[in-house]
Amino acid sequence: MKTIITLLTIFFLSLQCSRFQFGSNQTKDETAGAVVTFSQGTIFITTQGKQTKAKIGDVVRPGDRIVTKLGRVDLQTYRGEVIRIKDNSDVLFREIAGENRPNTDIHLWAGNLLVKSVKLKSGQNLSVTSPTMVAGVRGTVFSFELEKGSVPKVKVYEGAVSVAFKTSPKLIEINEGLSKENYNRLVKTLEENEVVLEPGECLEVNPNLNELVYLINAKVASGALTGKELSGFTDFDSGLGKASSSVTPQEKAEAETLVVIPSETIQKQIESQNSDAKEPVTATIEKEHEEKRTEALNKIATDAEKTGLDNEEEIHNHYSVLETIHKSNGEVLSGAVVAQLGDVFIVHSTKGVFQLEMNDIEYVEYKNFKVKTKTKK
Repeated sequence: MKTIITLLTIFFLSLQCSRFQFGSNQTKDETAGAVVTFSQGTIFITTQGKQTKAKIGDVVRPGDRIVTKLGRVDLQTYRGEVIRIKDNSDVLFREIAGENRPNTDIHLWAGNLLVKSVKLKSGQNLSVTSPTMVAGVRGTVFSFELEKGSVPKVKVYEGAVSVAFKTSPKLIEINEGLSKENYNRLVKTLEENEVVLEPGECLEVNPNLNELVYLINAKVASGALTGKELSGFTDFDSGLGKASSSVTPQEKAEAETLVVIPSETIQKQIESQNSDAKEPVTATIEKEHEEKRTEALNKIATDAEKTGLDNEEEIHNHYSVLETIHKSNGEVLSGAVVAQLGDVFIVHSTKGVFQLEMNDIEYVEYKNFKVKTKTKK
């Protein structure tokens, strides 16, 4: 006989579950939205079943979905959060904060996100979820990655992120699938599964438990979870953990390219969609974002120059990579691509630090780095 047992979920998770209702309990707020501030490649936005190609100035609303192919897109919310959706991603905006809506809830079906939060007030929340995980933040920069068939990867660059398994508040116990001992171990692990990641830390996930949570979330509601599916799961003693993972110079540089433009511009653009009396400010968005990203790229180049690295071994040790950049004019640079945003590359080479346009580069290849040493005679 199937028994329904209520789990003692943490408050954070309970709060999260209430958000999965696509804002049905939220006050209607026409300011709730995010604006496309930068776009490169093929990006699609689906609104109420209608799919369009994304362009700068587009306003994304709660319930909208973004799918990226070979490209990436940056969005800034009314509240000021910045979200970068990278290549081959599928993202659903369950909630987006507005003047009177406190929550931003981004669901990642697949792909890679880079998120920069604002400092949130009491009662405000920003979360990123996957089919098995929920990550909640307050004033931070972090990445959330989910590849098909893999466990979610979360890494924190600034601030702190609280991560937990996302499970239904009710778990159906199927006695023929789980022994009493294994069931108790599972419940205990899920109740104690929250981990807080700080800068330079990444998430470690028990893949077996991640798979089980996926099954629970996908099949419990429809009663499709069977004892046979549960019978193979026994590794319940470990759930989530964390490991040291230093922020690389390239990751630090990319986080710096996640630029914020004035909130007034974003707010005007969102409000312009609600009234024919107000003009869109798309040109201003393009101009302000270009100015901000130019500042960011200049700073990245300056910081690279300050390291004083000028030989292959030093560059390789610092960036953990060594590349050969073949320029269109035939010149060859040996070094590392520090950052790229749009058509601009920052290259730290043995000849110096350069900002190169995409048209300046023929191709880039990795080099097998070998340190030559003198042999004893």
